[in-house]
Amino acid sequence: MSTPKQAGVDREPRWKLFRKTRGGVVLTRAEVKEIRKGRKKLRKEMKERKIYSKYEFEAMASALGLYFDKKKGLLFLLFSGGRGIWVLLGAALLTVLALFAMATVSQMRGYFTINLSDKMYTQGFVLSETEDFSNPTSYLFTEPREVICVSLSDIPGDVDEGEGLHESSEFFAYTHYVRNEGHMTASYTWRLKITGESQGLSDAVWVMVIEDGKMSLFAKAHADGTLQTLPALDDNSRGYIDIPVMALADNADDYLQPIRTVGSVTYNRVITKSFEEAYQVTSGIQTEVHPGEVHKYTVVMWLEGDDPECVDQLIGGHMGVTMAYTMVDEEDEEETFWETLWDRLNFWEKEDFEHFWQNIWNSLRF
Repeated sequence: MSTPKQAGVDREPRWKLFRKTRGGVVLTRAEVKEIRKGRKKLRKEMKERKIYSKYEFEAMASALGLYFDKKKGLLFLLFSGGRGIWVLLGAALLTVLALFAMATVSQMRGYFTINLSDKMYTQGFVLSETEDFSNPTSYLFTEPREVICVSLSDIPGDVDEGEGLHESSEFFAYTHYVRNEGHMTASYTWRLKITGESQGLSDAVWVMVIEDGKMSLFAKAHADGTLQTLPALDDNSRGYIDIPVMALADNADDYLQPIRTVGSVTYNRVITKSFEEAYQVTSGIQTEVHPGEVHKYTVVMWLEGDDPECVDQLIGGHMGVTMAYTMVDEEDEEETFWETLWDRLNFWEKEDFEHFWQNIWNSLRF
């Protein structure tokens, strides 16, 4: 007869009174092990990039959900003697300042992060870089990658066939999978957001999201609100003949506008979809995801060399991006929260204010 330990059963000792928690949720031994493994991997990668600051490490670890709740034994001492209200106010102020700094540090390093909300993870959803889910997790991330200016026509038609970070020095591509390992059918949403940038890099970055083999193409709209097109709407002197990755579009006609035809050759203008918001590229929803169901996502980003915004001033710039997954009911709660907060604190420029608080929210949503 095997003991629980020998059989591989994940049990906590009955005598252990203080278990590890994250966001107030008691973690299993396997989850604690996963978080510690993730912290070790993150620390190694940051040291390889010559980032030794403990503060920056904790900021990035928190953004990825690689943390444990702090013990609260000192609260009894802090709140004794009538000092509770001042301690509370001071702690609140320090927390806001720390979260602002944390959000700034974690974003400006240019990482690409993918995370599930705690609720989605507890419902049984997991992420993986590989289709076999040999290493399921609630978060994924990859360090920044230097890219050069390339053309949309240089993106290969099989860009969706890799796993994890693709091997390319010309563009950024990352493939991952989401699977429902729970026992209930549920719906989730996802959002692809820019969490920080320098030197206005997002003006020249083009983005593809390939969801279950169907590609969508995005670029930031012009300052006047018009869509990014190549060539420009007033330029009919040239056009694209062949764009391999357009074979992945659900409807290529959504992105291609014929300019002229010479013999059997048609020259096309590419028309992109605009970012949904200043810092949100796009979003999507998967409804009625059954147990065992898997969905595949590939995010591709590159500096579009034919875009007039792709100039030398962008050299050395960086951009942080996150893809966040949440349950549908969580999205409703979040939208209500932000609408109420915005109504009560409408004293900043709308774009800057929302970005600031969304950064803090992203740092809290592990």
